[in-house]
Amino acid sequence: MNVVFDLDDTIHDKSASLEKCGGALFEEYLSETEINRQTFVESFVRENYVIQAKVEVFRKLALAYSFPERVETEMLDRFDNTFHQFSERFDYVSETFSFLRNEGVQIACLTNGRDFFQRNKISALGLEEYFEVIITSGEFGVKKPDQAIFKFVIDSLQVNAGSTVFVGDSLKADMIPAKKLGLITVWKTDDKTTNPEYVDFKLSHFREFRKLWEAISLGAATSKS
Repeated sequence: MNVVFDLDDTIHDKSASLEKCGGALFEEYLSETEINRQTFVESFVRENYVIQAKVEVFRKLALAYSFPERVETEMLDRFDNTFHQFSERFDYVSETFSFLRNEGVQIACLTNGRDFFQRNKISALGLEEYFEVIITSGEFGVKKPDQAIFKFVIDSLQVNAGSTVFVGDSLKADMIPAKKLGLITVWKTDDKTTNPEYVDFKLSHFREFRKLWEAISLGAATSKS
């Protein structure tokens, strides 16, 4: 068996990381203004969840909070160069990766985003050593859900889709394309009511991963017999 992980909101706690980073940016650039810290951080997190260029994120924030272009430019530069320092893993991710490595499982990461930005986060999370392959859309030139990037990670691992598990948080960008290619799909979610046919398993917390892996492995063994 092999497993491919998405990064943001799957193993990387993007929301918590953004909150920490937004707070730090506020303290450095805006603490002496009349801007409300909580309101700014909420806006910062929200804009960073919109699919848009980062320059647009900071342009919108500058317009909304009326800070000068110099601050906008410096804040963007500081974000690009330091965000990884605020990156946090979800609980039990490190233990999960150690378990998989001890089981002899090949691990890969497939993520949308700028290459340097995503790789910096992976390194800061302390997970780089576990990955046999890291594929970013920034390096490859195509984003998920395009199946080309999924095929590329499978080819890079030199494995079959049917023996590979994909773990991700997005139905559209992760689960649907992965299932179409024949991968075993694990949806990282707290949603207990939605059960799409293209989702094979659900994972709400990584402390549950070992039990889930037993079920996946049993299913794979049964299908071979």
